[in-house]
Amino acid sequence: MIKTIQASDLRSNFKDALTHIKKTKKPLVITERGIPTSVLVDIDAYEDYLAEHEPELIASVKKSRSEYGKGEVFSFTDVFGSIE
Repeated sequence: MIKTIQASDLRSNFKDALTHIKKTKKPLVITERGIPTSVLVDIDAYEDYLAEHEPELIASVKKSRSEYGKGEVFSFTDVFGSIE
């Protein structure tokens, strides 16, 4: 069963909500005045969603990780120049 929480309760119990999501790997539906408005999900579930719905983003992340692994990176100065 998917758990729900009022937004006002979430503010005062945010750490507990995160712990619940990490342990159960199930989404937490956030309601405002009894109406579902948002969902908090585990990062793995979010990445699965992105992989299914945003394949270009996932391809870009994989490419970036590969470039980083090969040392193909730019320094802050390379990108923004000197602040002097």
